[in-house]
Amino acid sequence: MVNFQKICVLHRIARPIKHNKGVDDTSNKGFNRLHAGGFSKRTKIFMTSGIIITVAILAFFIFLPRDNQSPPMEAPVNGTNPTQPPNDNQKDLFEGIKDVLDNIKGVISEGSTTKKIGVIESAHEIDDKTWQTIATFAWRYYEPGVGVDGNTGIPWSGTGSPCITDWDLGVYIQATIDAENLGLINRTGTWGFNERINKVLDWLETRELNNAGYPYWFYRSDTGENWHENSDKVPDDYVDIADTGRLFVALNNLREYPEYTSRINNIVLHGQYYNRTNYANIVPTLKDQAETDTNIYAYYIISGFAAFWPELKTASTKILDNIFSSEYITVSGDVTLPKTRISGEPLLCAFFEIKNNDPRIATLVNMTYSAHEAYYNISGKFRAFGEGPTDTTGDWQWEWVVLPDGRTWTTLNSAQETTNLPPMIYTKIAFGFLAIYNTNYTRNMCIYLEQNTQDPVYGFDHGVDEAGKALQGQGILTNGLILSAARYYLENHP
Repeated sequence: MVNFQKICVLHRIARPIKHNKGVDDTSNKGFNRLHAGGFSKRTKIFMTSGIIITVAILAFFIFLPRDNQSPPMEAPVNGTNPTQPPNDNQKDLFEGIKDVLDNIKGVISEGSTTKKIGVIESAHEIDDKTWQTIATFAWRYYEPGVGVDGNTGIPWSGTGSPCITDWDLGVYIQATIDAENLGLINRTGTWGFNERINKVLDWLETRELNNAGYPYWFYRSDTGENWHENSDKVPDDYVDIADTGRLFVALNNLREYPEYTSRINNIVLHGQYYNRTNYANIVPTLKDQAETDTNIYAYYIISGFAAFWPELKTASTKILDNIFSSEYITVSGDVTLPKTRISGEPLLCAFFEIKNNDPRIATLVNMTYSAHEAYYNISGKFRAFGEGPTDTTGDWQWEWVVLPDGRTWTTLNSAQETTNLPPMIYTKIAFGFLAIYNTNYTRNMCIYLEQNTQDPVYGFDHGVDEAGKALQGQGILTNGLILSAARYYLENHP
């Protein structure tokens, strides 16, 4: 029997990456101590406010349009780093200064702090502009030197985790596709779409394989080599079918770019002729597994394989048959779900990424979302069940809305034991539901997450647990799913 649950117990939460200064740099601390007793907090606020107001007013008059002024140069809109349109008229400039003044007013009225206002809370309505901004923030994680190694072009699974599995690599490929579709990167140029994809495919065509000819479980992002520290914890002939299927979902979507079709087919379908993996050997096992499987992960994973081996299409259909023919159980309020393995992560990935999806996936997403909202209506607690790291143990956890034995709202660790930790409200699941439904519940939940996590300087944080503790740090899974959600919204709300 194949275990379709993704086992990634070695992903760790670590301190965010330090940029520009070393971790032990104390120069800034010394500066703060030197100036600790000079002025009162309120005096500093007014002094700072006065300086900013003065600068803002001067900027307003300096940049007023003049007669015979040459037309402004247009900024690129599809650069590697997203560029805001230029402020080429007086109205835009004034509006920018007005925002600064409004912020200063908030500082003065509140004393020493301002309330954090995120992109969702500040939006009058959740529209295409809002989602383009969300996508821009999520893509920040994938900048070289942040979540992608600047030399190899291989991503990091998370801040402080310079390693990847094939699942992570699939997320990165899909994120790069989404970024190109959303205009966040160019097709060409340094760190554009083509350069990123070529680095990944070059590596897939040459990476070291295990004794059975399968990919190692973990690879180092900085060298692309097998990460023995983790991979040696599994047998020599180990292959993670879940990770492989997720990679295939992304590679199949990449095949829509004709320049990459042949290379991808050679990696997946004809690897045995190029000293690569013979993935066809796995297909019979998947067929047998699908006969009785009711795990949503299985549907997602086998769909990845079915994109290359069409004979498996009936296998993925069979899994949904099994799910919807199962006994139903009440999960929250009057919302019922099949007694199967249902979690938000693979469900939303399947919904956003699989082409020509079985329409029952949309039905299952709706049922699962309705259970979340009903739970909130009863308990007053937000829920967004998925999978990810935990802050207290460093372990990986899976949050199941329902399980085949009838348990609901259950969190399991890597040993498949029930955890006593408060469930995580995962940012990626909340934003995924927002993209599809845009209800008061999804908006309020995303606002709550924005208010209780860090600003998305390097992408969005993982989330907040139901006790209110933020799980700080950014990861490839979080920001990848948010990018897919943004692409879905913008494609369906032109």
